[in-house]
This record gives sequence, C-alpha cells and structure tokens, in this order.
Amino acid sequence: MDIIDRLQEIITYEGMNVSSFAKKIGVVDQTIRGIVVQRRNKPGFDILDKILQTFNWVSAEWLITGKGEMVKREYTTQTEQNPSIHELIQYLKEKDLRIEALIEEKMEWKIKFEMREKGLYK
Repeated sequence: MDIIDRLQEIITYEGMNVSSFAKKIGVVDQTIRGIVVQRRNKPGFDILDKILQTFNWVSAEWLITGKGEMVKREYTTQTEQNPSIHELIQYLKEKDLRIEALIEEKMEWKIKFEMREKGLYK
C-alpha cells in the first residue's frame, strides 16, 4: 500500500469523497483529485501536515511510512472509554455529508430555475 492508497483509506474511513476531503483540509479539490484519483502526484509536506492537523486521530508514522496502525493508539483508547463521543462524531459526519448533498441539490435547482426563466429549460 503506497501513500496514495493510505490517503484513500482516510477518505473512506471518514465517509467522505475527494471533494469534501479537500474542502475539509483546506486544499483545492483538483489538488487532491490529482493525487488520489489521477495518481499524477504524491502529496507534499503541506498536504500531509494539513491532513494530520485536521484528522488528529491519524498516525503520522502510518500515513508517511505505512508502518503501524492508521488510528493513533491514544485516540482508540479514548473512544473505547467513551463510546458516546465516537457515536457523536459519526453522527456529525453523517450530518455534514447530508448538508453537502442538500447544498449541491439546491445549486442544481437554482440552475434549472434560472434556465427556465431564460426559456432554456422546460
């Protein structure tokens, strides 16, 4: 498994897509798409730093070298001790995804409305 596969694993673990992942770490969508989807580039230090700052549960050693576990040991221990926090985090992730989907749907409806107003859509 190379670093690009590990990035994809984080995206999947978080229940995100490339676009929402890029937005979450504060990077242009095309940058992450070029790395993960098109596999043109490897992530640089700035991107790795943003990932580790945003997802503090990710092990830096695992992300960079592939050694060890993806989730930091202390994070695993904390969530095992207090499962309600883990459930809350999962709930919030699901809500974020739903909000993103609703925003996209709103934009589609807005475009259709504007096209209809111009007589381009029936």
